[in-house]
This record gives sequence, C-alpha cells and structure tokens, in this order.
Amino acid sequence: MDNLPFESVSLDTLCREPGAPVRGNLGKHGFTARICISNYTENVKRRYGVEATRSVVPIEFPHFGSVFEFDQAVEIPVFDENRVLDQGLRKIVEALGPVILRNAHMPARHRLEGQRNIFSSLKFHVDRGSTQEDCYSLFWRDPFDEFHKMPRTSSTLIVTNAAAFLQARKEGDPSASFKPLYQLFEKENMSEMIGDVVLEQPWRAPAGTGEITILDNRTVLHASYYARPENRGYPIGVCYLY
Repeated sequence: MDNLPFESVSLDTLCREPGAPVRGNLGKHGFTARICISNYTENVKRRYGVEATRSVVPIEFPHFGSVFEFDQAVEIPVFDENRVLDQGLRKIVEALGPVILRNAHMPARHRLEGQRNIFSSLKFHVDRGSTQEDCYSLFWRDPFDEFHKMPRTSSTLIVTNAAAFLQARKEGDPSASFKPLYQLFEKENMSEMIGDVVLEQPWRAPAGTGEITILDNRTVLHASYYARPENRGYPIGVCYLY
C-alpha cells in the first residue's frame, strides 16, 4: 500500500513548535495538524518527581499524540486488504504515539471490519499481547451508522506505559515491573490529568462526523472514561492491524 501523503506536514514541522497548529493537505483535502500534549516527558517528570527518574519503564515520547482535523469529510484507506497499517501513519505513531483523524472515515468495506466495543471506565489495558503481530488498535466512529452519528457520551483515555506504571506506583502498587492492566486515576481530578499525562479522544465532534484513532499496544494503554457513570455511550468500532 502506498503511503498516505501526509508529507506536507513533516514530523519535524509538527515538533518544531509543538503547541502550534500546522496546515497541510491530503491530496485536495486540507487539514490542520497539531500535537496533543507537547513536552510530554517534562510533564511526566514534573508530576511523578524522583520516581520518574527511577522508573524501569522509559518515557518514550517527548511529545504525545497528534490530531489531523480535516476541513471537509474525507475518506481515508487507513489499512490495506491484509490489515496492514499505512506506512505514513505508522511513522507518525512511532514518533508521537496515538494518531487521531477527525472528520475522516474509512471505505465502507473497512468500516464493516472488526467488532464494536466499549471498555470499562478507567481500566487501562492493552488489546494485543507481545506475541501478537497485529499490534495496532484502530478505533472509529462511523458517520454513516445511525448509532454513531451523534457525539459519544464517554471518551477514550490513552496513557504511555511509563505514566501508567508511575501512576500505579503512586497509588500504592508495589510491582517492580510493568503490567498490561491497571485500574487508575479513580481518586484523581481527571481534568488535571487530561492534557498533562493522559491523552483524551472525546468522540464529541458534531453529529455525523467520522473519527478515527490509531495506537500501538506496545507503547500505550487505553480505557474508557465515563464522565457520567450512568451513561456509557455506544460501542465504537474496533479492529487490529499489522
């Protein structure tokens, strides 16, 4: 599969001024790109102090996450017929962690792939084990699906392995090694954590908006977050890519 032409916004351009939006094009479709959490490593070190310097889990991302928001709805073939992630998107995931594509949807045949899931609130986990080659999780909101048309009432939270390990230590978990499942942040003010060491994909774009999130299970964990516990929202689309 050919790389998607995100070359009009290079990683160097995004990282040069990580708090600033950058304009680019995917073919004839314009978009605004930005980094989700700039200076992420410094945020983790500030929040967890000396524990961060002693962590057995490295802080992999100087800046964390990226969003590409399109001016108009656009169809994007995120993966090929063998479920192989586009190489251009793969490079961004490797450098910055999760990629969010907003006002974007996949071809109809790909929107029918996989399953529909909703995760437990604040139960951070990985979808794929270390021996599974399809290590990328793809989540999406389908603008052509009646259940997905309206904004979702629960969000997806994503943390790096290092932040999950350090938060667990802060909450009293004595484990000396990283675990693929944690229940975290239940006693925290999440508004202070989100945008600092936790990335949020809200799924709250206007009605009929397609949204896609891609993450690598080797470097991050994710969970749902119910701001209102009585309203879980609808299951999002999920499939796994190579």
